Amino acid sequence: MNDISRAGRRSPVLWIAPGFLILHGFLAVLLPTKLTPYSTLCIVLAQLAALYACLRASRSAGSPWRTLWWLLAFSILFAATSASLDLRAEIMNITESNPAPGLQILLSTLYGVPLLLAVSIQFHPRAQLPVRIVSVCLSLATGTLCYVLVFSFLSIHGSNQPGDVLFISYVFDALDLFLAIAASIRAFGADQPQERRFFYIVSIFLWVNTVFPAIHNRLLMRHDFVWLDLFISAPYLLLLALTYAALPQSLKHPRPPRWVTHVVRSGSPIFLSFGLLLLGIVVSRKHFYIGATSVVLAILCYGVLSVLMLSRGLKAEELLLAANRTLETLAGVDGLTGIPNRRTFDQKISIECNAANRSAQPISLLMIDVDFFKALNDASGHQLGDVYLVQIARALENALPRTIDFVARYGGEEFAVLLPLTGSFGAASVAGKLHRAISALRLEHPSNPSGIVTVSIGISTSSGSERVSPVDLTQAADRALYKAKSKGRDRTEFLALNGETA
Repeated sequence: MNDISRAGRRSPVLWIAPGFLILHGFLAVLLPTKLTPYSTLCIVLAQLAALYACLRASRSAGSPWRTLWWLLAFSILFAATSASLDLRAEIMNITESNPAPGLQILLSTLYGVPLLLAVSIQFHPRAQLPVRIVSVCLSLATGTLCYVLVFSFLSIHGSNQPGDVLFISYVFDALDLFLAIAASIRAFGADQPQERRFFYIVSIFLWVNTVFPAIHNRLLMRHDFVWLDLFISAPYLLLLALTYAALPQSLKHPRPPRWVTHVVRSGSPIFLSFGLLLLGIVVSRKHFYIGATSVVLAILCYGVLSVLMLSRGLKAEELLLAANRTLETLAGVDGLTGIPNRRTFDQKISIECNAANRSAQPISLLMIDVDFFKALNDASGHQLGDVYLVQIARALENALPRTIDFVARYGGEEFAVLLPLTGSFGAASVAGKLHRAISALRLEHPSNPSGIVTVSIGISTSSGSERVSPVDLTQAADRALYKAKSKGRDRTEFLALNGETA
């Protein structure tokens, strides 16, 4: 039973999460100011519960997808550590002097790095390892650049300047918004159930965790209300509930258009390059060389990703063309004997007749029938008959003197040999070779008067002086074959296109 089915049965969490949020509200509103650390403790507990939910979800996820849950868990771990440091600062009563502590800001910066990787990395079987490596490098570079940007205005000890606090809020709001949009795009284009479930949950969490903290930070700059902490704990409690809830029926078996899936799968690694490019432009205003290096790195990585994707597309196209050629070859080959089939023969005779008409050159057709083949099948079974047909086909193919000569299985026990640039004399010579090649096989045939397998051959020839069509050539050869069989078999008869015998 999958994790979605199990999640749907564990309903207590679906009311425990909102119950905890209500409890947090009571603590935030009713407790005296000196007990406000209990509100921050509720935030930490909510984040730890969400962290546990991610680890639990990773245990039931498939092999590649559990990495996504681990990345989300790492992000929440950074957030929980930052909140724990806030709790410690409140207990020690040092928050007033430093509303933007540097270590907590650093942890908040690190919070976005695993999520950046989660919304960009691909675990599809056809995704290349170099693409994943580039995604990891870009995530680390983006996190480093966020650190440089933030600590261009802050020291590691933080800042108590309102302008710095406002700027940091804008940076984190932009990062959260970028993550929410990227996760929503991945959710929209996901075609694997576990991938779809992860990005469905994460996109909801990230949107709420973008809007609520932004409201919290703006209000907190004007009013220091403890109940504003509910805006911080609510997204994590929502994440907890979502991991235990069943996926909505409408999302269990969605069928996104294939082109959407392909675009999302191909474009998601570019999220990081785009984010790094924007950060590099912003950072370059204060640290030109660092920003310029980041812009170059973003463009270079985008180029590498584009080349890798293009090479993968070209390789897939080459494999597809090779498969099509193989299918075309197989479609033109008789499955039993391995020589060309009737379909290929029809194409070949049309081409050769047109060539003979253009050049006014002769062309001959030999229709070949295995003598008393039905009696052989009835007496010895179809399995032996099939073995004989394979050997006869090989003998006919090997007996043809030129590479331009063409043999095909016409149907049943009938074969056709097409001889371009060959008149009646040359066709008769080839027919003699074919008779001798079949007799040399010494295939036992009790129903044949000779005791071995023999063939009857009908020949039709166009001298090149008149236009010839595939139908005329085939019908004349058929009539010649019928004449050979009516005259006792194991012989060759000739019939010209005008009906005259040789």
